[in-house]
Amino acid sequence: MKKFTLTLFAVILFILAAQHSVFAIGALFTRPIGSNSHYDKVWIKTVDARVEIDGQISVTYVDQTFYNELNQTVEAIWIFPLPEGAVVSELFYWFNGKRYAGEIKERQEAQQAYNDKIRVNLDPALLEYLGDNLYRLSIAPIFGRTDVRTEITYVEMLPYEFGNIDYTFLLNAVEISPKPLNRVSVDGKISSTKPLKFYESPSHENTTAFQFNRINDNECSFIFGDENFTPDKDLNIQFETVRKDVEVNVLRYTPAPADSIGSDSYYAVWITPPDSITDDETISKKIVFTADVSSSMEGERILQLKEALMAFLDNLQGNDMFNILTFGTSVQKFKPDLVQATAENLALARAFVIDIGALGLTNIDKALEETLKQSFSAGYANMVVFLADGEPTWGETFVPTILQNVKTRNTQNVRIFTFGIGDEVNEQLLTQMAVENGGYAEFIEQDDDIAEIIGLHFQRISKPVLTDLEIQIDGLVTSDKFPRPLQDLFWGNQVMQLGIYKNQGTFPVYLIGSVNDKKLSFRADVTFSNTVGGHRFVPRLWANAKINYLLDQIAMYGKLKELVDQVIELSLKYQILTPYTAFYSDPTAIDCKEIQNTEIPETFTLEQNYPNPFNPATKISFTLPHSGSIVIKIYDVTGRLVKMITDSHFAAGTHTCIWDGTDMNGSLVAAGLYIYQVEYTNNFGKTFTQSKKMSLIK
Repeated sequence: MKKFTLTLFAVILFILAAQHSVFAIGALFTRPIGSNSHYDKVWIKTVDARVEIDGQISVTYVDQTFYNELNQTVEAIWIFPLPEGAVVSELFYWFNGKRYAGEIKERQEAQQAYNDKIRVNLDPALLEYLGDNLYRLSIAPIFGRTDVRTEITYVEMLPYEFGNIDYTFLLNAVEISPKPLNRVSVDGKISSTKPLKFYESPSHENTTAFQFNRINDNECSFIFGDENFTPDKDLNIQFETVRKDVEVNVLRYTPAPADSIGSDSYYAVWITPPDSITDDETISKKIVFTADVSSSMEGERILQLKEALMAFLDNLQGNDMFNILTFGTSVQKFKPDLVQATAENLALARAFVIDIGALGLTNIDKALEETLKQSFSAGYANMVVFLADGEPTWGETFVPTILQNVKTRNTQNVRIFTFGIGDEVNEQLLTQMAVENGGYAEFIEQDDDIAEIIGLHFQRISKPVLTDLEIQIDGLVTSDKFPRPLQDLFWGNQVMQLGIYKNQGTFPVYLIGSVNDKKLSFRADVTFSNTVGGHRFVPRLWANAKINYLLDQIAMYGKLKELVDQVIELSLKYQILTPYTAFYSDPTAIDCKEIQNTEIPETFTLEQNYPNPFNPATKISFTLPHSGSIVIKIYDVTGRLVKMITDSHFAAGTHTCIWDGTDMNGSLVAAGLYIYQVEYTNNFGKTFTQSKKMSLIK
């Protein structure tokens, strides 16, 4: 997640500063066109969402309508939040009752195009990546007493924790709509190859506005809906599937020429080991809690930090050894070295925590140096829990040097777990430090249940950990695999890898690792095809993983041209927003070859062929509201298949295919009546079929 930068417009910073903690569904802010006044929030009339969850992959489509209640023309800013790791696949914007799609351009080019259009009072739209998975759409002008409508589709890999799969729709509309919404609806379906063990909505299940419907052992649906209502919390869905052994799940996609992303195939593989890797006994720990108490932690953050430390102490066992270090400009220690977690030592430690106050600069490098001097040793699970906002201001402040110093000083292979406190943490530093030292990063916000977060953390680290991970696919030619490196696999979690492959066949997939210095290997045989088709969002997930890797490199080493150029190239090729690109939509564009810049229909429509009757060829035209796969077949009047015209993926918009009057062998068919059928499967897996008659004459 990338933080806001000084390059953002001041008005966006103003809005985000006021609204960041409550952003959920898209919010619209307007002001009179050409003015310098503050932006005011706009009434959200309706929110309609459709959710398709297949295993751990979800596709969410959100359709929002806003209403400009002013009598004057305004310019607007639409801001939309996405869950962590979600990737935008489509964006549509309505202008004068017509629907348009955007395309990705470099940010400077898109911004200039937007400014040029505003000068002549036209209505393009610009969507920019802001950071924290927030997006911005600039719209001008919006006429008085008119609707504004946006549609966005995004894909995400849902998080997995202790068997539970978690989906959250960011629904909270408090403080972003000046009055209740006319309608809110979220219509969803959950499908799994394994039977559903349970499903629930911790946020909404006990209300009359929400309902689950069991379809069969492997499927269920849910609906949330209300009228004249302002949602005050996000919609959360949790479910678990029956799982008896190690699971290997693979999704793949082989591009069609129309995708313009090359011919190599893409895969996403995620592996979930059994719930208990070895036995259920806990591991004795040597654990040091290192806490930032500098002046930047003043206020709510220091209270959160104290609560987190108390929760950690509550979870220690009698056979554990621990210490607490606090740091500002200098470092203070609860004890000179690790001590047993006796009742007496825990009571003294709680008194030490109560006495903590925020003061001083932030000397992260020195704090980690003193932490790693503690007497870690073999026979224990050696670990550090590092709590901070992650902004070094004293001593060594260059992040790459701090990270290198930690790796050099960590001679006992101590696992470092980082916890970011507050909303302004340096996530890149904390995440990188954790990943490079066998741990993981978590971030605690003001509304989080700290005790629950800490409890789950201790539940994970008290079990054996699968280390030195490798996903090996014997015989499959792979490249460009992410993430790099694979993180250790903690109990209750899973490991995922995305990559590119060239050949096809059925290959053994291995998850190889070590548990307490013992080698383990899990195997499953999986078929990798390179037939065109599959799950089209897999290349985007792969590209997003690579972009995030490159953005982390840029954060570490600066905006090196080769790194920035790679990000822009991937962004344009795979149509993924980044800090260096933007969505641009221009309703005045008329180049039909660029289908993203033409008017986009709202429904799937099959046109009558033209000419009709025809000889020797005819055009078959159809319009798609969303991208998807299209199969066109020609039948004679007896129902016999004459020819398949296409089986390919098409973008949203209007398309034309030609039948030249030949059959599957290339021979001319006889004159007579024929039927052409178009089968359309959208990104949500729903299939629509339409047919029409046509006449071939001689």
